[in-house]
Amino acid sequence: MTKIALIDDEPTFLDIYSRVLGKKYQVLTAFDGESGLELIEKEKPVLALVDIHMPKMDGLAMIKEMQNRGIMNMPVIVLTNFVEDEKVAQAIELGVKDYIAKEKTTAKEILAKVEAVLKK
Repeated sequence: MTKIALIDDEPTFLDIYSRVLGKKYQVLTAFDGESGLELIEKEKPVLALVDIHMPKMDGLAMIKEMQNRGIMNMPVIVLTNFVEDEKVAQAIELGVKDYIAKEKTTAKEILAKVEAVLKK
């Protein structure tokens, strides 16, 4: 089964979207950027969904560290509750493929977006 990483500090989000995405993918989860980096280095998923606002290491710092470590070789989709946030623009500048507004996107829409990014 194809592995994808879901890195977010909100347990409810991890639970709901792990179940939805888990129907088609093996979903690997982490609660912060530091553990997310370890997970990606160890498991080598084909895609990562990364929350922008997290404790310890936020999503932007995590993406920069992925680039520094040479593990930014997969598509990354950022997750946020703040669509108008300048951090979304920064994430796109860092090379992420897309973003998801968590509060405005259904589980089925997230699955569709993941599938679309993986097909590119």
